[in-house]
Amino acid sequence: MTGWHVRAVLLPDGDVVEERWLTAGGWSQVPVPGAEDLPGRFALPGLVDAHSHVSFTSGAGGPTPLDRDGAEANRARWARDGVGLVRDAGGDPGVVLTLPSSPGRPRLVAAGRHLAPAGMYFESVHLPVEPDSLIETALSELAAGARWVKLVADFSSTVARQAGEPTEPEPSYDLALMGRLVTAVHRAGARVAAHVTTALVADMVRLGIDSVEHGTALDDAVLSEMVRRGTAWTPTLCAVLSAPPDAPEERRRLVAQRRERLHWLLPKAVAAGIPVLTGSDVVGSVPREVALFVECGVETGDALRAATTTATAFLSADLPDGPPPAVVTYDADPRNDPEVLMRPTAVALDGMRVR
Repeated sequence: MTGWHVRAVLLPDGDVVEERWLTAGGWSQVPVPGAEDLPGRFALPGLVDAHSHVSFTSGAGGPTPLDRDGAEANRARWARDGVGLVRDAGGDPGVVLTLPSSPGRPRLVAAGRHLAPAGMYFESVHLPVEPDSLIETALSELAAGARWVKLVADFSSTVARQAGEPTEPEPSYDLALMGRLVTAVHRAGARVAAHVTTALVADMVRLGIDSVEHGTALDDAVLSEMVRRGTAWTPTLCAVLSAPPDAPEERRRLVAQRRERLHWLLPKAVAAGIPVLTGSDVVGSVPREVALFVECGVETGDALRAATTTATAFLSADLPDGPPPAVVTYDADPRNDPEVLMRPTAVALDGMRVR
């Protein structure tokens, strides 16, 4: 197949039916001979999952590691959802940094391993990094092909989690050391994504991290600093608002408090121009993440941009060949009902139709 003919309303901002042609080389307004019609009345330029984990899956006790075949199964699932670009926010570097680019699979921007000392991340998927080797390890991940590093800035320690008592996450490293890490990564031409769920987020933004992951303790003052610095935010709503029906009362109460807080915080961040990105983490999907954005008060158009054009623009520095040529179509308008995103009509990635 030489290309695909798309005749649809081009989202997230279009209002009238337009014609475009998509090939492995990108989009064109010039007809491509032999192109096949792609069904669907509304089209998005491929979804972006800005916080996921290709080498993990969700298990009963937390994340579970996957081998290369499992990672490929994750990429196939993303492709069927219409995801054309994934930022892997930490995982097994032996898997993540060796996956090849493949037609019909999302492009992968990798962050290598989680940077946290022993006892400060989920043990089943963690290769600990002690303070005296933090910067050296981060730079070695970049040399192996990572474009980001994933800093676990705070976390509940193994001791606290095993005790089963509610406790505030603790900083993983000394603040000055984390500042030196950010400087070293930037000098190497890469960027830092920081897992941070406490008020430590204010210090992390001042240190110059490039992306706040989760960010459940953000406030007005930190948002203003993020605007000034161009810091992005991936709230991972599928993860931070997850509570199964049998969840303990404490978890349900925490989720309710987060939902209330995010209902005023998320729209404010979007309105301020902060790059707010969709990220499914290890428990959700981009279509579900968009629906949660809308439930938290974000306009549907803005939620779609968070999953497409906003995320692609923010990650463009990691894409020397430009954004992946991707399209996902729908029979109904997801601006009227974001649940439509869960029912794509067709998906083509890098010139290959995968749905």
